[in-house]
Amino acid sequence: MTETASAAVKSYQWQGEDGIITEGQDGNLNTNNDARGFKAIFIRGFHEVFQRSIANTNFRILIHSYVDVQYNALLDLASNGTSYGVVWHGPYNGPTVWGQNAALDVMIAAVGAN
Repeated sequence: MTETASAAVKSYQWQGEDGIITEGQDGNLNTNNDARGFKAIFIRGFHEVFQRSIANTNFRILIHSYVDVQYNALLDLASNGTSYGVVWHGPYNGPTVWGQNAALDVMIAAVGAN
């Protein structure tokens, strides 16, 4: 479990070189597609492995850092102060249900990791 999660945070298939998840940012951002929600599931998985890895301090630091990158991207790049966009790299693209839903999982994971 920890090896898979450790490799996932280093893959550029779904994130930029800065570590911010880019999944679900293509096409018309005002229409939903499965990829918009996949990043929420991805973060939810990291939250779960973080909770199950109490004894592995180095792994918990890695997940804590990864979740914090997503959280800070949401706050600093993808928000208007009250709602969150789909594009976590920014700029804020307006509120959508799927944008809020994905952001919620990041916030829950950030609370758990901090």
